[in-house]
Amino acid sequence: MGTGFCWIFPALLLLRFPALFRYSSIMPVWLQVTASFLLVGAVIYYMFRLPRRGEALYGWAPPLALLSVWSGLVAAVLSPLLWVVRYPDLWVAALLLLLEPAALAAGTLVLWIYRGLNTAERTILIQRLQAKFGIGLGLAAVAVAYVYVFFHKTPFTPVGL
Repeated sequence: MGTGFCWIFPALLLLRFPALFRYSSIMPVWLQVTASFLLVGAVIYYMFRLPRRGEALYGWAPPLALLSVWSGLVAAVLSPLLWVVRYPDLWVAALLLLLEPAALAAGTLVLWIYRGLNTAERTILIQRLQAKFGIGLGLAAVAVAYVYVFFHKTPFTPVGL
């Protein structure tokens, strides 16, 4: 299945099954999540296919690796606290819009900077490991925050206000 299919899948779904959209004036949440997932997947796929620029971006990798692991750790610690804080809406917005994307994006950029580099240099291996831990902690924090939102927020109400 090629990447071109992922771009036309939501349109084909709409044309083939119009009853799915009959009772809603806005796009269903499941379709938004699916379209977002496919878009992010396509961007990451094409991002890792770009040609390398040599060592031009190696200076960015150490701070990005630290940002990834620390923002992932802070997000993973704060996400379960959503159930006990007094005003969780502000925390949900801060987590979902700041800390968790920072962990995921910084970790992905570190892996992107070092893509295709086969080395046994210890610092590069540790930075890759930090990036992977940051991505993992960020994904866990996203899952916990979304579980909170799904069970404690009325659908289609603003979060963070």
